[in-house]
Amino acid sequence: MTTQLTRERAPVPLAPGFLKRDDNTTWYLLIGVPFALLFLLTAVPLALSLYTSLLDWNLGDPAGATFVGLQNFLDLMVDGAFWHALLLTAYQVIVTVVVQVSLGTCIALLLSQEFKGAQFLRSVYLIPMMTTPVVVGLMWRMLFNTDSGMVNYLLSLVGIGPVNWLGDAATAMPAVIGSDVWLSTPFVVVILLAGLRSIPGEVFEAGQVDGAGGFRMFWNITLPLLKPMILLAVLFRTMDAIRRFDTIYVMTGGGPGNSTETLDLFAYFNAFTYLEVGKGAAIATVMLIIIFLISFPILRTIQRAN
Repeated sequence: MTTQLTRERAPVPLAPGFLKRDDNTTWYLLIGVPFALLFLLTAVPLALSLYTSLLDWNLGDPAGATFVGLQNFLDLMVDGAFWHALLLTAYQVIVTVVVQVSLGTCIALLLSQEFKGAQFLRSVYLIPMMTTPVVVGLMWRMLFNTDSGMVNYLLSLVGIGPVNWLGDAATAMPAVIGSDVWLSTPFVVVILLAGLRSIPGEVFEAGQVDGAGGFRMFWNITLPLLKPMILLAVLFRTMDAIRRFDTIYVMTGGGPGNSTETLDLFAYFNAFTYLEVGKGAAIATVMLIIIFLISFPILRTIQRAN
């Protein structure tokens, strides 16, 4: 018969002063080093991109890069293809964000209610967020297939003939927008659902005591209290929609023609198809400025709303 001896591990005391903010060495190691790495990984590529945008640099002649100042930006101002891509981007961003936020608000209001199966639906609705954008692009490319796609099959059940979704300039962009609505609306739902659950129940009870109906409760209580979260969702989705590249590239490659060539694809084609790296970097810089100009007032509004 053996006797099993058990030993309890004594807690190891921390060194005096460990993790105290007045310990400069520990503080700099835990906060300073990661911050410096993050800054370098962000600032250095940004600085190189800005410098490249000031060069006349063709990858066919890597050693022939010459400094041209703002000439790449001036060329963009008189380039019709740039303005076409800018307008397409604005159209894609506005429609995508408006539909996602509107649809996301309705779904979040529904899922915030307690009913049988609500927890299951909240989990299932997150599935699109787990899918990579490239896979989403391939999936919707098959769904929108003219001959064997599921979308045309469903339309045929109600007597509508086949539609060349991705091969027609009139329907390609709406199809691309539809795929992003499917992919990213759950993200909006998650943000708004968190906002709805943070609203105190006493507020709604007070509204019921005052005799407010369903629409008045939503308009006068829910919507104003949810405003910061709605703005946060608009901010995230706007930045993502401007930078959207992968699903559009997989579904249409910018076509047919240039009917879905947004700024991201326009920069990519200039930099890596036509090898005009300086011009591609200038387009990326313009996108960065646009994102900043849109994000800054939204952030200010969120701060005031809070």
